[in-house]
Amino acid sequence: MIWSTINFVLFVALLFYALRKPVGEYFAARTDRLKEALAAGGRARAEAEKLRADLDRDLRDMPAVRARLRGDMVSAAEVERDRILTQAREAVARIRNDARLLADHYASAGRDGLRAEVIEEALRQATALVRGALAPGDQERLVRDFIASARAA
Repeated sequence: MIWSTINFVLFVALLFYALRKPVGEYFAARTDRLKEALAAGGRARAEAEKLRADLDRDLRDMPAVRARLRGDMVSAAEVERDRILTQAREAVARIRNDARLLADHYASAGRDGLRAEVIEEALRQATALVRGALAPGDQERLVRDFIASARAA
């Protein structure tokens, strides 16, 4: 049994001598990975806390942002309303001017047409009166006078 114990002690000593360096490197690397993971976790936690603080701040500022956005929308709507009203007023002025020009044109055309009808009717009535008042001898005298004045000219 003593030889078994000596063999076991030598086996353990040989294993310790042969595996000391790889086992030490494994545990050192594992320690480094754990330290790095803890540091990354700390950074992630700090970033999450910063993000949470930003969100809390944004939530606290939400009523002010809402009021500012509402004010911006109201002012933009007022500017748009003023622009539309200005365009509408300009359109009304153009339409009125066009209507005035069109009315003047139609009034002038109506006056010219009425004047032509009045002149034509006056000529018809004058012709009828002259024909009714002329005797056959008057017509011959008018033709002679016309021919004489045409020769003189």
